[in-house]
Amino acid sequence: MGRSFSTWLRKRLIREHRAKIIILGLDAAGKTTLTRYLKQNEFSSPQPTVGQNIEVIRHRNWNLTAIDVAGQRHFRFLWDTHYRGVSGVIFVVDASDSFRFEEARAVMIEHLFENEFLKTCPILIIANKQDLAGSVPAATLIQALGLHIDLTQHTFQIFGCSILHGSGIEESLDWLISRME
Repeated sequence: MGRSFSTWLRKRLIREHRAKIIILGLDAAGKTTLTRYLKQNEFSSPQPTVGQNIEVIRHRNWNLTAIDVAGQRHFRFLWDTHYRGVSGVIFVVDASDSFRFEEARAVMIEHLFENEFLKTCPILIIANKQDLAGSVPAATLIQALGLHIDLTQHTFQIFGCSILHGSGIEESLDWLISRME
């Protein structure tokens, strides 16, 4: 019952060019920076998120309710409360922190790939911090995270971005919206 209502709601909102998206990722990956950038179209240095931030973002002719949920391990239980009615997922990865790629992969498997509510949702993966030396390019990150193995049943795309400089964000969000239509 819950899944069918969720599907009905998602389809109705999309017809009206409204959607609920959820922004996930490990702590310090850039989720809140992305949310603020999308809302204000400028960079601001946020504090770590405690709980969640909910913003309505206008992009092209869409109103996106973006839910940015804290990525610290002890807050990840909150993620489950937001999956119903989600039309798209953004998962932000700190591409400069290769020591946490394995953790990011485990979190994606548990919370995205095996999640009944997200099976039909497009997944946008942002390889953030491309402006930093030593950052792994998006194409390499696909292999490092095992996405070529785990995401065979999902619609996904990975974009290299620098939220700090605003590069790659517009294109990545355009991709997500085109997959929700």
